[in-house]
Parts: sequence; C-alpha cells; structure tokens
Amino acid sequence: MATIYFPTEIDFKRWIREALQEHLAEVLVKNIPANDREELPVSRKEIAKRLNISLVTLTEWVKRGLPSHKYRNRVYFLYSEVMEYIRENKQMG
Repeated sequence: MATIYFPTEIDFKRWIREALQEHLAEVLVKNIPANDREELPVSRKEIAKRLNISLVTLTEWVKRGLPSHKYRNRVYFLYSEVMEYIRENKQMG
C-alpha cells in the first residue's frame, strides 16, 4: 500500500515563495537589455547549468580560484567573470 503525503502549511509557503522568486527573476531578466543580463548575480545551480558541469565540479573550480561572491551565506557568480576566468585558465576541466 502506497504512503499518502499531506503537504503542510510550511510546504505551501515554501512552494509559493519559490514560484514567486522564479517569476520575479524571469520578469527582471526580460526587462534588462541583453548586454547587461550577464552581469546579474547567478546562483551556483544556474551557473553549473549554464556551464554544463556538476555542483561538485563547480565547488572544485571555486577552490582553484573561480571568482565568486558570498551574500547571506549563499554563493553567487557574475557570468562575465566566470567566462573570463575560464578563458584565462583553459586547463580547467
């Protein structure tokens, strides 16, 4: 017999918060000119997705010197800095 999961109020709040954050990020990106978009802070998950690497690999690259920025216990990246670093350090991988 399968277990039935009943979401709690906390679950609903988290889902709503995540949906709003995604929506606001999309709206913000659409309203910024294409040349300026890459300068928005990008999360670890997003930069790993853009680079087609795992989060473990991203962590190793940060240890080797990949530029990152910490804000409120979270790590963010500027896409232009990451691409410049990769161009200068082609031996990464």
